[in-house]
Formats: sequence, C-alpha cells, structure tokens
Amino acid sequence: MLKDLVKKSLILKRTTKYNRVLNNKSGAYDKWQKEVEKQPVITAEAPVSYEEDENGELVPHKLPAPKVKVVPYAKVWEMTDAKKDENVVYLFVSPKGKLTKRASEVVKQYFIAHPEHNVVYGDEDEQGSGGKYIHPYFKPDWSPDAYLNAFYIGSFFACRASALHAATPEYDNAVKMLGGTANKKNSPEQVGLEASLLSADVLFCMLAISERAFAKRTGTELPIGHIKEILYHRNAGQDVFYGRPFHNSKHMLLKPTTVSIIIPSMDHPEIFRQCLNSIIETTKDAGITYDIVVIDNGSSAANRVKYGVYASRAERKNGLTKINYIYKNQEFNFSSMCNQGVRNSNGEYLLFLNDDIEAVSDGWLTEMVSQAQLRHVGAVGAKLIYPDTDLIQHAGIANVRRGPVHKLQKMHDGKSHYFGYNRGIHNCIGVTAACLLISRKKFHDVGGFPEELKVAFNDVDFCYSVFEKGYYNVCCNHIYLYHHESLTRGLDNLDPKKMERLAVEGDTLMRRHSYLYNVDPFYSPHLTEDETISAIIPREDYTPVEDIHFAAVSVHDKGIKGAREDQCLRVGCEYNGTMDNWLYGVNATGNEEGYFLKGYSFVIGSDNALYEKRLLLRLVERYEDGAGPVDSKVYSFPIYVWYRPDIRVRLQDQVNVDLTGYKLRIRKGDLTPGFYQIGMLAVDKTGRNKLINWVPNILHIKN
Repeated sequence: MLKDLVKKSLILKRTTKYNRVLNNKSGAYDKWQKEVEKQPVITAEAPVSYEEDENGELVPHKLPAPKVKVVPYAKVWEMTDAKKDENVVYLFVSPKGKLTKRASEVVKQYFIAHPEHNVVYGDEDEQGSGGKYIHPYFKPDWSPDAYLNAFYIGSFFACRASALHAATPEYDNAVKMLGGTANKKNSPEQVGLEASLLSADVLFCMLAISERAFAKRTGTELPIGHIKEILYHRNAGQDVFYGRPFHNSKHMLLKPTTVSIIIPSMDHPEIFRQCLNSIIETTKDAGITYDIVVIDNGSSAANRVKYGVYASRAERKNGLTKINYIYKNQEFNFSSMCNQGVRNSNGEYLLFLNDDIEAVSDGWLTEMVSQAQLRHVGAVGAKLIYPDTDLIQHAGIANVRRGPVHKLQKMHDGKSHYFGYNRGIHNCIGVTAACLLISRKKFHDVGGFPEELKVAFNDVDFCYSVFEKGYYNVCCNHIYLYHHESLTRGLDNLDPKKMERLAVEGDTLMRRHSYLYNVDPFYSPHLTEDETISAIIPREDYTPVEDIHFAAVSVHDKGIKGAREDQCLRVGCEYNGTMDNWLYGVNATGNEEGYFLKGYSFVIGSDNALYEKRLLLRLVERYEDGAGPVDSKVYSFPIYVWYRPDIRVRLQDQVNVDLTGYKLRIRKGDLTPGFYQIGMLAVDKTGRNKLINWVPNILHIKN
C-alpha cells in the first residue's frame, strides 16, 4: 500500500512538472509575437536622387518617405479614382480583423528598402480568446501558381501608387467582365463583403499581371515582395482564404502534345509491369500521345526476358505509341540513366517515373502537362501516397537549414495540413524525380540531371537549377499516385556507411547551391525545420541555438549501469555536426563553437512525462559494412528539452509526447577526436526502468 502511494506521489509530481513546462513552452508563439510587436521598426536608408546644381555638378537628395494610406477591401472599387500622387503607398486591408500597430510603418520601410518591388504582402495570424495570438499563417514568397489556385495572399497587401495606376485599366476591364460586381457605381453596402473581397482579389491579380509576376524570371529574384512578419490579426475563426481555398479543379491542355515517360528499373519486372499497366489504364487523356523508355542498368538474364515480354505485350492504346527497353550493364547512376532515357526519346515533354509508381486515377497526366505547358513553370510533380493508406510520401520538397526534405511525409492526407499545403497546386523549391515532368526544352536549358550525384539529391539539384533559371517548380497536390517506396533501393538510414554517403552527397548539393543554405522562398523560416518528422507547423521554440548552454559531459567507463537496450525508446537525430556548419552552411570553416545536435526521442506505450533523458555517445570504429563500439565507455549529456507539437500530431495514440524534442551543444575539446555513435538514455523517475537505444547516426569529432 505504502509503495503504491509513493508511486502515485512520484507520478503526480512528474506530471505536474511536465504540464508546467509544457504550458510555458506551448505558449512560445504568442509570447514571441507580442515581443516582436514591442520592438522598434528598423528604419531603411532613404533612396537618393541626383540633381545638377548651378555649377553643373550632381548633388544627392534623399527622396521623401512615402505616405501610407490604409484602404479597406470594401473600398477597393473606389481606387480607380485615386489621385496620381506617386509618393503614396496603398495598404489594402480586410475588415475581418486588424492590422498590428507597427504594420503601416513596416510596410513603408519595406518599400523604402526595396525599390525593386511595387507590390508586397505579409504574414498573419488569428486573435483567439483572451487576446492570445494563435494559428499563424507564415506564407510562402511569391507563388504565382499557388495564387492562381487560391487567394493565399489573405487579409492584406500593399502597392505603390504608380503600380496601382498602371494596373487600373486592366482592373476596370476585369470588373466589367465580372458584371460590375465591384464597379464604382455600386455602394459598399450594395457590393457587400463577399464582393469586396472579390474586388481585392481581382485588384491584386491585376497588380501581379502589371508587374509581370506570372512570367518567367531572369534569375532568382521574385517580382512581388513578401514581408516575413505577422502584420495582421484575423478575427477568431475567420477563413484566411476568404472563400477561395486550395481546390481540386481540373485543367485543360493549352494544345495537344507528346510525352516520353522514362523509367529506370533493374530486377523488378513485376513492379515495372504494375507501373506500366497502371499508366496505360489511367492515361486516357485526349490530346496526349506518349512513348515509354525503360532504362535497365543490370538485371539478371531471366528478368531481362520478362522486361522484354511485358514491354512487347503491353497493349498500345489510350495514347501509348511504343515502348523502348534499353539494357546496359553499368554502375547505378540515377542521373546518368535519366539522361540516357532523354537521349533515346523524342517527346515534347519528359516524365521521369520510378518503376514503383502506380497511377490510380484518370486524368493525372493531363493535370501535370497542363501545368508544364505554362511558360513560367519548370518541373512539375504530384502528390505521392503510400499504397493502401492515406499516408503522404511526397507533397513537394522544402529546403530547410540542412537541406531538402519531404514535408508532411507519413502524415494522413485525409486531413488538410497547414492551410491546405497538401491540397491544390503549390509552388515549391523542388519535387521528387519519382514523378517529375518537364518540357524537353527546359530540361536542356538546365543541362539535365547532374551525373556527379549518382544516388541521392540529383533530382533536388536539378530542381534547384530549374529555379535558378527563372522557372517556378510546381507540385500538383490535387492529384495523387501511389508510391511503393523502397522497392528500388534500400533505405539510406539502415547503416552508418549509407548515412555517410548520403551526408556527402547532401553537402555536395548544398555547395553547388550554397546561397540556398537555410533558404527556401516557398517555405517560411518560421515553420518547422526538422528533417524527419516533417509536419508543417510554426516552430514553437524561438530560443536561439547560441543561447543554449554547453552540456556537461559525464563519463561511464563500463556503460550505463542497470540500463537495457530497448527498441521501444525511439530516437531521431535531425542534425549532428559543428555549430559553424549549422549557423553558416557547409562552406563554413573553423570549429570554435563546438558541436550541435538536435532531434526527438520518445518511449512507445509509456507516459513520457515520467522519463528523464540524457543523450549518449560512444566511440566507434567503422567497418566496410557498418560500425561498432571500440569499448564499453559511454559519454552522457543533459539535454535542452523543446516543445515538439509535430511529434504530438504524428503520435496521437501516445501519452505526453509534446516535450520530446532535444537540443545539445558540446564544447570543443570535451571529447577526443573520432567517430561517435549517437544514442539516448531514458530513465523512469517513478521506477527503476532505464532504457537505451542507439541509432546509426555518427558524430565526427575533429581535431
């Protein structure tokens, strides 16, 4: 009886402490935003004009700052009569909420600092009960195809007077085509809220057209500005899209065309047959004819016969003209195989497809081609789903601090995630070559797939190059195909050797595109930057890495006494390396700031509030097929615990997994140089349970 009472007391104590910490950390966004609003607005350097003085010399004159005029959406229809005062910025605002106190000044300073932009929008959130700020919408930078699909601009945007006057004729014409919905002859009362929001949408569209924002760019600069700051608080429950959310509408081809489908495959003839049959049965697209090129880099003789049989017997229907099976015994090089397929095809458009893709719905190819036919669009991908589930495998690639990731991976597609990220059409920095469509002309414009990246990141590198050429990459999340992932090759995180190869190729990718380190125009830096769990939500921990103290190391010469290895303790390592690389990128030199590790850890089937965790390291020597511990010595470190609501979203059947994130800084010199395997110790503070689990991730401690 006494033992049970003590146990209950300990559980209550741990749970109370856990909830107190959780309550404090889960309110981080509200506290952060309110603190931001207290900060002074950074003043931009005023632009300068030059005029000749009486001696004919050029004298600099600072131009006056523009005046900001706030215009409600319901008054947009009046702007055709706006006086031609060129030194005015118009800030158009929805009536369903309010601007922050600093919004007008922030917008003004933005236009002073960015003479290249005439139109800008910013981020917003919702004001909940008790004045708490919730549901922030951290928007992407200018995304023309996402905008055509949904009014993601939301509650406010601003433009220079000159841009407004340039767009006025087109706006008037658009209003007439809409039947005068927002015509100035109608009063705001007659127009009504819905029509006024439509007017704002139409005006923004005309501004974007005037700024050539739906055209191919000349570089990486975007034609419309985006202020990455919350400047507007929506009313509670207000729809951010004002009736035009991301949707699943169908599209038409601009003209009939031809497609070459290129499928790398080896020793998976049955999987290939499934892929082939699914394409034939679902591609009944009027206006599209296509051929298929199969690139085999080394199948067995028996499987080569099967490939030939399946290719020759496939029924030529629904637009299929021919199948070309090419065999060449060669080292696996995905890039080289794809480029080889291009050379052996002649379609106007190229579709790169894994052999483990299965098409399941009619019209998917038309949807992809209809996007690729747009002049400003580069690579086009599609949402991929794990078969026999609603779990997402791919919904577009995001480039977080350490490189590309599949955001929303293994999240349920039955639910709409982060303001429709898995719905409709979205611009993104890249898409997977498991299903990637692009015009032949644009493919050659970027030089094809990079053959120095043989296994991983070649498709991402290709997409980054497409973006750098001025095109916008697109993921069609209004359609989906099944992806039987991992049938083509093994998972990269099964052993340290493969993980090391993956890290090397990842570093190669980021060195080739170093300006993209921790930069993705289509994924806000205020969203989760994790590489594994991949939920898209605001990052709730705003503590700078530099403010986390160095962890004190404890040495256990004979291991952790009383602990047992158990796979129910799950550990994910999202970064392990030098602080310099974390802060400044793969090209950073030196290592004065030590090392940084981050990730998550939880115990399956247990109340995670009861556990206290320490990160473990052990020195290992690497073998050809893996790695093993040098001796029994283990190093342990206390961790900085951080709020991970993305873990909770993923693990709704587990108990108290909100505080499962860890961060850790290790001082340079605390460990001898070598390769250290990463693990975790979880100690049940209400009992005797001590759990350990090691993961393949290796931390390289340098001299």
